[in-house]
Amino acid sequence: MLTHLVHMERRWVVWGFLGEQVDRPWGDNVGADPHSGWRVPDDVGRDELLAALHAGGVRTREVLAARDLAERGAVGGRFADEGRTPPTLAWIGFHVLQEYARHAGHLDVARELADGATGE
Repeated sequence: MLTHLVHMERRWVVWGFLGEQVDRPWGDNVGADPHSGWRVPDDVGRDELLAALHAGGVRTREVLAARDLAERGAVGGRFADEGRTPPTLAWIGFHVLQEYARHAGHLDVARELADGATGE
């Protein structure tokens, strides 16, 4: 889950909104297919993933604080010039928030399955 969140946030904010080229934007997936299953490379550990997750969060907060939420993503990164208008920063930020919420729910289900305890 951590590797997915690291790559997902980078895909939307850095590669998508900012239009910066990123190494292996679909690096959380098996192969180059963005719809394939997730994977964690054998040489990547928890501490490295947590550091990358926190660094990505810092970058996202900086972008959200410095830019107008109505600004559209750059063309050329994630959003190739295919005649479609890139989404706004507000849309991207909300989508990233939804991804985190969705996956936090997945983790809650996994934890309940592991120990049987439920929340409030």
